[in-house]
Amino acid sequence: MKYGCLFLLFLLYALPAGGTPAQCRPPAEAEGFHFLNPRVVDFNSQLAPFFLHFGAVYREELGQPGNQQRADNVAEWHERFCDQVDAADIEAIVYGDNLNQLETLRRLLDVKDADSDDLPPALQPNAFARHLLDDNCREVVDYLIYAKRVEPFVTSPANAFQRRNISRADMEALLETGLQRFPRLESHYVRLRYAYQLIRLAHYLGEHAYVLELYDYLMPKVDADPSLLNDWIEGHRAGALQALGDYPQSAYLFSRIFERSPSKRESAYHSFRIQTDEQWKQALLLCQNDHERAMLHVLRAHNGRAVVLEEMRHIYGYEPGNEALVLLAMRELQELERELLGGNLRDGGPSRGATDRVVAMQTFVNRIVEEGKTDHSEFWQFARGVLELLAGDYFYAERTLSSLAGATDSDSLRQQIGILHHVIDVLQLSRVTDSVELRYYNLLTDADIRQRYPDFRELVHRKLEAVYRQSGQQAKANLLRYGFGAIAKNPGIESLLTLERLADSLNRFDRALFADRMGSAPRVDIQNLIGNHYLQRGQWKAALEIYRRIPTESLEAYGRFAPFERQLRDRVHYNPPADAATYNKVQLLQRLDELEEEADRSTNDTLAARNYFNIGLALYNLSYFSYNWAFADVFRSGSSAARAAAARTPTSVFSHVNAPLGNLEHFSMDQPLYYFERALRRAPDREAAALAAYYAAKAERNQHYALGRPGGERPFTYFSILRDDYADTEFYDELIAECRTFAWYVGR
Repeated sequence: MKYGCLFLLFLLYALPAGGTPAQCRPPAEAEGFHFLNPRVVDFNSQLAPFFLHFGAVYREELGQPGNQQRADNVAEWHERFCDQVDAADIEAIVYGDNLNQLETLRRLLDVKDADSDDLPPALQPNAFARHLLDDNCREVVDYLIYAKRVEPFVTSPANAFQRRNISRADMEALLETGLQRFPRLESHYVRLRYAYQLIRLAHYLGEHAYVLELYDYLMPKVDADPSLLNDWIEGHRAGALQALGDYPQSAYLFSRIFERSPSKRESAYHSFRIQTDEQWKQALLLCQNDHERAMLHVLRAHNGRAVVLEEMRHIYGYEPGNEALVLLAMRELQELERELLGGNLRDGGPSRGATDRVVAMQTFVNRIVEEGKTDHSEFWQFARGVLELLAGDYFYAERTLSSLAGATDSDSLRQQIGILHHVIDVLQLSRVTDSVELRYYNLLTDADIRQRYPDFRELVHRKLEAVYRQSGQQAKANLLRYGFGAIAKNPGIESLLTLERLADSLNRFDRALFADRMGSAPRVDIQNLIGNHYLQRGQWKAALEIYRRIPTESLEAYGRFAPFERQLRDRVHYNPPADAATYNKVQLLQRLDELEEEADRSTNDTLAARNYFNIGLALYNLSYFSYNWAFADVFRSGSSAARAAAARTPTSVFSHVNAPLGNLEHFSMDQPLYYFERALRRAPDREAAALAAYYAAKAERNQHYALGRPGGERPFTYFSILRDDYADTEFYDELIAECRTFAWYVGR
């Protein structure tokens, strides 16, 4: 269906405005700033899960839990069975995809005088395989084969798109086989390994009660030295107890596994659960001493609903020297840093909850420092200084941190204190001078600071922005915060003139800011926006003078335009014919100037009317409503017209997700309408007059809706002129056929 002239525009105006009021909205606040480096605490893999909260780099350094389990398992095989062979050979046998080869090895054990030359070629170089054959290790080989048959049912497949094999019949058959072998085994260590595989199978079958039954049957029959397998088995037992509702016993067991077993530490950490206060009390009663009670609180502290400081108080009460206190404190400091450093730069400041937390944390840390019961006095002194910083007590923070810097031998602490001194200086900033800006220019270009503390740049910028706003330097604050692209979408003339002056600054900070935010030619971009400002307000001759200041080679970068094409039906996405004459900004406005001078001097109505009409046509096509809108605007939102039409108060600035300072649209029809009226007055014939009247009607209608007047009487001045005075023209018939709105008006 073909829509004519203004009908499509009227459909747009009829849409609900939606969105938010026409006011600028700042972007969402950043999560916060991060300067605290957990490396100031001792790296202790015994409490490794805490480091998972400190960033990806620490997890990479720790390695994956599965890798730890594999390494520990190989080490125990090496210690218990064959410390003469290389651990890599043991790993190849235990974890290799070699079931068929092991079955061949098992058959060789029943062959008299078999030797390593009879082994499969892949096993012949393997010292562990040769040892198993030479020492006739039947129970071990049988176990390795059994374990490899169990493996597919109890591990995730390597391919993430595959599902774990859960054939109950096969798993139950393996359980039966293992249970038959178990009583006949001579090696108690091999018994322990079978016990693990059997309990593991029951776990993955989901038979939680059977897990406990197997545990009670198998474990009293194993008399092996303590092994990492004990805690692996205890993990399945704890999981079964939890599944059956015995949360206190389960939590207690997970707390012991967490402390004892490096390879199962993270699993225990995440599996630990307590649901009620009563369950918690029962779990505490299971503990044998204060250390175990402290470790229960250590694990409860990781719960997202836990009050970490309260858990730390309990841990300190039970065991002041507990290693986890330092790690929990560092986690809490990082949380407070994120909330308070960002919050201090927001309107209204940080949340009351964060402020209360930092005060409570100060009380606790001061107690630890004063009582001196821990072996980490430097860390707690450091924590005191950080909390003073976060609380805004900058004088005391400087004093505490400076005292520590002079006493410590730790390079990590000294580096950390160094950046915190810079942070304190930034937060205390209340006035910006050239020397202050030069200092921060030097800091922001320091390669070491940029690499170690990437958030420092944003902190400086946010603080400088706040100080600039307080001192009335809005343009510089907006450039720093939002960038030039945001300013370009809603350019105020005072801001532009201020930026133009700053573009000539010799201050290195200003030059770096402009280079970062605007590139290598900031003055040219500013002048282009100043020219746009005047054009949007109908002062196209003033705009011409501004555009003339821009070098020709730079001017071409702002585009070429072909605005002398007529459209009965406005299309923003319209491509002029390839042979249409194109102009840069200066050339076009010069051409309009020439057309007006020629029309003003001419006594030829045909020439004058044509020139005035073409000036109006060009200015119309440079507006929001037509295809050359990019001449005077850097951003156009298709929803702006509907929002303007629905507005109670006239506006041309709209909020937009891509325009944090608002988006200014070029709606003004004053100049196009002025020239269409002049063309109508000088029209040499009725066809020319009808054409001018129609374009004046378009401009009149656009102006009406852009001023935000929903409902009420709509202006039809020029439609009335067309209907009453030019109904006998050919152009009138064309409008009736093409323009549904005009046809509706005539027929109403």
